[in-house]
Amino acid sequence: MSDTKKDNIAELFKVEKKEKIPSHYIYNEDIDKALMNNIPQVTNDWFKFQSMWTYNAYASLKDMDKYLILMYLIQKTFTHYSDTFLILSENTFYNMDNFEIEKINLIEISEELKIPKETVRRKINELNKNGVIERIGKRIVLNTEAFQKQRPVTTIKQLSVFLSKMSDIINNETKVLNEQVDSKTLENFIRENFSLVWRFYFRTQIPNLVSWRSFYGDLETYNVTGTVIVNQMHKLRSKYKGKGILIDNDKLSNDDKFKKIYEYAFSRGDEIVGINASSISEITGIPRATVIRKLRQSTKFGLIQKDKNQLYITKKLKKTKLNSFFDTGREVQSRVYNFIATFFSLYVSKERIPKSK
Repeated sequence: MSDTKKDNIAELFKVEKKEKIPSHYIYNEDIDKALMNNIPQVTNDWFKFQSMWTYNAYASLKDMDKYLILMYLIQKTFTHYSDTFLILSENTFYNMDNFEIEKINLIEISEELKIPKETVRRKINELNKNGVIERIGKRIVLNTEAFQKQRPVTTIKQLSVFLSKMSDIINNETKVLNEQVDSKTLENFIRENFSLVWRFYFRTQIPNLVSWRSFYGDLETYNVTGTVIVNQMHKLRSKYKGKGILIDNDKLSNDDKFKKIYEYAFSRGDEIVGINASSISEITGIPRATVIRKLRQSTKFGLIQKDKNQLYITKKLKKTKLNSFFDTGREVQSRVYNFIATFFSLYVSKERIPKSK
């Protein structure tokens, strides 16, 4: 997190620095502190949301790299509307016939998404062949099919539920919001200011997927292994009713708090009932044969193992592996917390947001 208090609203709407910062502005540092004091709950709620999101993402194209590339291309539309000071509602945005990206650079996509250039080329050609996009030389046209493949039909509702829970935590810790904001209110706010909110959401989700892809090797392995980890953390929380992973907020730094959670989760696989490949396949939507292959890959990687019942649980990690997982996880967490701070800064300052189209 930044050492200085940053006015995201001022930055977004080009407000001069000399202008007075809103008294009700939510600072990233305040959000970070509030959420870090409630890591187990926040982590559990985010994992639940992310699990549902990855299921929907995989179901859309049956290929996470392809979906990530499509997200990257659609992100160009959010940037365009932000740069032209236009905010589109969800209905307006998804009623567009097409959006043309004048020039696309495969090397740029490869570098930003950390996907080999030839893989990017192949995936884009497949999207073109399947009618999701239209490639004309160096131009790419996103058509109706592209937008519908990515349209967050259920994600907006699921994200609203997550953010409502976060508003309760923020309210209890900072009192900035005065009360918990119900999910329906947040859902309406997102739908009315869709292109703006989703721009920040994509600026969180895309680099987070890139980080996990780099760690696991591919996003399907991330989905599969993540399901094992989510299952374990959920069952540990149920077993101890949250008390087993309480942390001393006064004596530990934020990084130490975060690390302690994962040390706890990865060292107690023998205390819970694991999960089988069929259940993982059902949860992720990934074919069972692929799930089994990815489980073997993750087992060799040293993150998970089979218990005495041949069910999958996490493995107690060696220090180097735990540190590597922690570094990626903390990076991802920081982006999520920043998104939450930015979202609620937008929400409490909604009167300053130009009327949506």
